[in-house]
Amino acid sequence: MAEDKRLTPAEYLDRFFDELRAEVRSNPKLAERLTRALGGEVVFGDELKADLANPYLLAASGSKSKFYSVFSGLKPNEIRRVLRENNLATSVDVRGKTTEELVDMLFRRASSKISERKSTFF
Repeated sequence: MAEDKRLTPAEYLDRFFDELRAEVRSNPKLAERLTRALGGEVVFGDELKADLANPYLLAASGSKSKFYSVFSGLKPNEIRRVLRENNLATSVDVRGKTTEELVDMLFRRASSKISERKSTFF
């Protein structure tokens, strides 16, 4: 008699969650989005802050101290990249600025864009 190749529902789910765990471990952006979707708070490792920290979400959270704690530890080049990638500054805007000035700029501009977007809904 031939062996049955079908899996039980629990075995299919085990395979699915094994693949999901593997993908989450190798893809920090996916891990961050899934954690937020589940209502969790994402803790940023220093090596991933510049890639994962979303200035709009952090500014919208209303906690200026949390915003500064995430971005103040970055190097000036990383903050410049976050500003440019999020369309918050040009290369000219960030030239010659200190880390503190860059973080201030990032917070002000992200907060300003959030305010602009909120006003269009009301």
